[in-house]
Amino acid sequence: MTVAAHRSLTTSAPPVSDLRMRHDELTRRHALELRLSAVTAAGGGISGLVHTVADLTANPIWLIDPQRRVVSRSARVRGSDFRSPDVDRLLEQHGPVDVAGTDPILVAAQPAHGIERRHLLMPVRRDDCLFAWLVLAEVSGRISREEALLVNRAAFHLAGEYAVQRRVARASWNARATLARQLVRGHTRDDDIADAAEYLGVRADADRVLVYIADAIGAAPRHEEDLCARIAQDLGGEVLGTRGREGTILLIEAPDGVAKVAFVHQVKLAMKQLMTSLGEPDATVGVSGVTRASALQRAYRETREVVLCIDRFARASERVIAVDDLGPARLFVANGDLAAVRRYVQDVVGALLDGAPGTADLLRTLQCFFDTGRSVRESSARLGIHENTVRLRLAKVHDLTGLDVASDANDQLSAQTALLVLRLEGHPAIPPFDERHGFTSKDDRGADSA
Repeated sequence: MTVAAHRSLTTSAPPVSDLRMRHDELTRRHALELRLSAVTAAGGGISGLVHTVADLTANPIWLIDPQRRVVSRSARVRGSDFRSPDVDRLLEQHGPVDVAGTDPILVAAQPAHGIERRHLLMPVRRDDCLFAWLVLAEVSGRISREEALLVNRAAFHLAGEYAVQRRVARASWNARATLARQLVRGHTRDDDIADAAEYLGVRADADRVLVYIADAIGAAPRHEEDLCARIAQDLGGEVLGTRGREGTILLIEAPDGVAKVAFVHQVKLAMKQLMTSLGEPDATVGVSGVTRASALQRAYRETREVVLCIDRFARASERVIAVDDLGPARLFVANGDLAAVRRYVQDVVGALLDGAPGTADLLRTLQCFFDTGRSVRESSARLGIHENTVRLRLAKVHDLTGLDVASDANDQLSAQTALLVLRLEGHPAIPPFDERHGFTSKDDRGADSA
């Protein structure tokens, strides 16, 4: 080897100190990977990873979800008692951010904009899904290269945990949706349903309210899992969901010790609020009564009949209606020829629909009479009139229409069917469905605040 060649080799080789530094850095990286991997392998989960990261830095760290809620954070770090960082403000002051980037984002301190110290932000993501933000604040010491590496690798392992949990949640949801379908169809062996329910931690024999939400024409399918989660949070009970033939089915467990009629009213109110919050205030929703598990198949058919009644006749704002609101007449109203149903209403109570003085009072009294189980005393109390006035008005109805609603069962059924159509259409003399059980706007406010 020539002298020149030997000199070239010796001058191009890195110094021993640089090699030692690189070796030490790789050793630290390897140790970090082993520690984070050990937490994951031991089932430490998301909080375990965050607490491990917190042990490796003197600065406070937070894991914040896309809804800006703190998922986990440093437990005990000097100076970490100040409020959680405002991720939106940090991102806004930093400027355009490449969420798909592989390096942490360093946001400088900007006291004029409410950012008192530097922060490191690292998106926790996998593919196109952003699970959370990992945020480290410069409080106890200057942010270092080691901390940037720590945040980077922690985000990688956290993304893996989130992805696993998402797959588990999806498998669990699919199993719950299958159980809901089995309960509604009612043709699976009872012991099979019981085994599946026990595995999922669900009571197979619980009484439930079945809610059927009809699909809107041309609208995208609803997210059943989200609907279940929101209703469960509102009502505080177990909710199963699945797809029906032309809509979404929710099975809402009825709590023990709550009156059935009152719980159905709570479900109706919760569904009205939910559909309004989703931007679908005109959604068509049928609600069953509190139903045994063995009768859910029938409840499904009945709620579909309710939906048909609403679609055919409801013109008012009431689009969430219970099976018990309509009664057995819903079968005729849902399936009868539309023109024939309207002629029927005219034939039965047409004499009360011409707008003559007093006819509105007669209609309201007639409806109240049926809503109170044909009780003259309760009707007088609800209407605020004397019992004899109720009797006189029913006699006037008899004179005008020929309906003897006080004693003739056929006339009672005819009148109730006609009034049902008028109620669906929002006739001004007929009170809303909730007044059938004495619920008022005051009751609604109470249920809402509760």
